[in-house]
Amino acid sequence: MEQDRIQTLLGGCFNGEPASCSYACPFRVELRSFLKKAAKGRWDAAYKELQTAIPFPAVAAALCAGPCEDACQARTVLGGDPVSVRRIEAAVCEYAKRKAGAAYAIPEKPERVAVVGAGPCGLSCALMLAQKKYQVTVYDRADGWGGSLRTHASFDAFDTDFRLQFAPLKTEFVFSREIGSLTELTDFDAVLLATGAGGESWGLLESRDPGLSSTSDPRVFIAGEVTGAPLMEGMAEAARAARSIESFLQTGSAASAAEVWDRGLACRFAPHPGETPSGAVVPSGAVYTQEEAKMEAARCLQCDCGACMNACELMEKYRKRPPRIATDVQQDGQSRNSVSSASITRQTWSCNLCSRCALLCPEDTDIAGLFQYSREGRVAANLYPPALHAYWLRELEEVERARAAIPGNGAVFFPGCRLSALSPELVKKTYALLQDKLGAGIIADCCGIPAWWAGEKDRFERHIDALRETWTALGKPVFITACLSCEKILARFLPEIELRSLYAVLRELGVTGSDMGLAAAAVFDPCASAEKPEVKEAVRALAAVSGVSVSEYDNGGKCCGNGGHMRLADPALYGSIVSNRSGEREEPYIVYCANCRDTFREAGKDCRHILELLTGVDAGSPTLEEKRKNILKLKEALTGDAPTADPWDRIAVTAPEEVLRKMDALLIPAGDVRRALYEAERDSAGFVDADGRLLVSLDLGSTVIWVLCVQEDGGYRLMDVYSHRMHVREEG
Repeated sequence: MEQDRIQTLLGGCFNGEPASCSYACPFRVELRSFLKKAAKGRWDAAYKELQTAIPFPAVAAALCAGPCEDACQARTVLGGDPVSVRRIEAAVCEYAKRKAGAAYAIPEKPERVAVVGAGPCGLSCALMLAQKKYQVTVYDRADGWGGSLRTHASFDAFDTDFRLQFAPLKTEFVFSREIGSLTELTDFDAVLLATGAGGESWGLLESRDPGLSSTSDPRVFIAGEVTGAPLMEGMAEAARAARSIESFLQTGSAASAAEVWDRGLACRFAPHPGETPSGAVVPSGAVYTQEEAKMEAARCLQCDCGACMNACELMEKYRKRPPRIATDVQQDGQSRNSVSSASITRQTWSCNLCSRCALLCPEDTDIAGLFQYSREGRVAANLYPPALHAYWLRELEEVERARAAIPGNGAVFFPGCRLSALSPELVKKTYALLQDKLGAGIIADCCGIPAWWAGEKDRFERHIDALRETWTALGKPVFITACLSCEKILARFLPEIELRSLYAVLRELGVTGSDMGLAAAAVFDPCASAEKPEVKEAVRALAAVSGVSVSEYDNGGKCCGNGGHMRLADPALYGSIVSNRSGEREEPYIVYCANCRDTFREAGKDCRHILELLTGVDAGSPTLEEKRKNILKLKEALTGDAPTADPWDRIAVTAPEEVLRKMDALLIPAGDVRRALYEAERDSAGFVDADGRLLVSLDLGSTVIWVLCVQEDGGYRLMDVYSHRMHVREEG
């Protein structure tokens, strides 16, 4: 798969990246983690967080200007006081018990490094190199360390900090020694010049690479205030210079230490829905008490953009951040089998492709688009599980066989395949109304979304081409669409067709209906309605004029669970989503998506399609087999063409209610059961056990259906029906 395409879909996602405060911090402290520990009173752990990033925490706590607070989203986004990070750092340094520097159990290295300047910058570099067990010698013309801080009122505290951090390390300090020339340091493998503001650089400063601190002399590095950097920036720079020196000593080049760290990202802010501004805790003394520090640290918003992670059950379940998903999608495209070495196949096919993530994302990340692209790529490479979509692709074939088109006076009704499957009578009555009022024709067909959701791009494009031909043959009429998913697909792939929502048209025509026993209800908007406020308003108006009291409710564009055909990829997630959507309101739902209606009715939720109220037709709860036949009935009603009977239609079957419910849940239509029994009779196949029960199977390619039954009264009584979403080979 193309990396550029994947990155485009990933957009500017910064989920999981450092917060704005950390980007502003010269030491790159992971402040979310630090403040979370401080909020719990874990002073030693919080101190360790500082110590990992800042060579001398007490110095930074006392002298840092606090750029992190300027970037704190409690101030920049919410308009309140920033979290008082500097005061919390001071409190952590006060209350932590274990402050000794880190010492690692690694062998001593032979390479020698000279650091010229024992100020806070030179000491920062020396400390990090000494921790890695390099032989470090620090020179300073003064009689002790500290540099410009030696005259500071808090130098005693700083001196204690220096001693604590160097205590477990082997480091040589040579004071009262002024280096007059780099030739004095030829015995060293690398040299850092940290000579302070206005200090000597022996002509190398102009050649300095600011990202690596390296110079034209590959052995010599320059960092700290000698470069013109302020004290804190210089300390951080010197600490990073240690990594460049280590890279040079190990590889002969500092280049591998290069880092991408854009301080400009301190202006990248996450959304904070529901958060309100607050004021900082005022200290009762010079340093926060422990309780005050905990309270102030708890004000941290733990800023991270979780717009998609927090709004989607799929993202919540799999807990993969978008950048990780992008990596796994690319690996999927390189997989050698349909299971995927990146273990993301199930998540890829479990996305309902509602694109709500893209609407919510402040950085245009399109996770649904990423999964759609993955599906297409996997299908094109024949590295995908076909069983997850086989049922719906078979349905698409049946819809295509039952196509019907009747021209009209400049407009045609496009009900979509699911509404036709739900109730031919509903479609016919709506069509009759449009025909009477507008002279509209009708196209009974599918928009092709089953192939699109399956990632079957070629299959989808063939369907779209056929639909375009039908539209052209009818004189290029306006489409009046009953399904917003159809409208969404047609708008994207057949932009030349003018589209109008059926519900906006019906509202304009002044159509009214009856409440059909729904005194009060909530309108459930399908996921495809997210950017269609005029359609939402029209449906609510139509419900109101039908006598229904419509409650205020907006589901935020969340999918009912049917989208993307996730049902087989992750049945548990599908069930959870359906349950969540069904339970959001106690009132019955009015819907204007046939898939939403099917999903909710199957879950036991009282639900009506808006067209049922407007036409007076009760569509009931048709089974899978009845839906298939409904599509053929509509064609017969429109064209007079009676459907051709299949030879297995003569097979008589009966079944208890629980078996029928199971068949629908497993997407096994009664027609497939009859076909299995017919082929077993024809081929003398199947197994009969000692109790006289017959077990037969039907291989549909990627799915095998199994039927357990007994012969009874010239037919069969079903005892159980189940399926394997796989291909079973018969050998021998």
